[in-house]
Amino acid sequence: MDGKVPTLYFGYGSNLDKDDWTTWCKERGKDPSGLKELGPAWLDEYQLVFDYYSGSRECGAANIVRVASGMAATPGALFEIDEYTLKLLDRKEGVKIPGCYQRETVTVYSADGESHEAVTYIHISEKSSYFEPSKHYESLIRNGLLRLNLPTTWLDFAIKKDIQPRFDLVFVYGTLMRGKSRHKEMEGGCEFVCEGTTHGTLYRVNDYPGLVNGVGFVAGELFRAVDMFEVIQRLDWIEGACGENPLFNRVIRKIETSQGDCWAYSYNYNRGVKESQLIASGKWN
Repeated sequence: MDGKVPTLYFGYGSNLDKDDWTTWCKERGKDPSGLKELGPAWLDEYQLVFDYYSGSRECGAANIVRVASGMAATPGALFEIDEYTLKLLDRKEGVKIPGCYQRETVTVYSADGESHEAVTYIHISEKSSYFEPSKHYESLIRNGLLRLNLPTTWLDFAIKKDIQPRFDLVFVYGTLMRGKSRHKEMEGGCEFVCEGTTHGTLYRVNDYPGLVNGVGFVAGELFRAVDMFEVIQRLDWIEGACGENPLFNRVIRKIETSQGDCWAYSYNYNRGVKESQLIASGKWN
């Protein structure tokens, strides 16, 4: 890396398959080792589609289109890359070729709820089209998602094999929980699913808790929204997650439950905790 800060890259298509990337590089006499996978991640607001035709693959190729938070999200992987590998990815995605993918910077979330600025590749189309991917290309993405323990529902919808899924889970850990002072805000349009935990550290800020990224686990409750787009508008206001210096930031994080692991919206505290009391148990009482 020559002392340079590495770039982060969010992959959602064929680059989820290491062998496919390695083959592409070696066919061109290039070194594939600079693409280093860090783990699963989610991109909020975007929906997976197949509206781009790949001439080299002779089939539809994965792309993403922006919709809205609460209406769509795309699972994938977060990678660390060096400058050499970034140039290789630009070449592979045809950045300098008119009508191909363009490199964009997006915000993605890792399992611990940490936000990361990462580059990804998006094809901008003036019209809505659908190009069916080959079985092989589909398997590259599907196997990559399964390997990362990520759902394939958005992929199934994109290739017209299933109905449109919803990113409809929200994890709360404080006054919004059942029996707490502000739970009534969850009663309109949300259904309790189960209890769960997530990685992080919990502090008593005032008469409410604040979750920050860190060691340990924070206990809370998982809810499913009938209309997540509407619910997060309300929760963003309640949590002060608006404006240039929000009190809380809405994130996507991994939640562990007795029913299995899942990913959900949650809210991270966005202030210093030096003067706040640590809640060692990770549970708000």
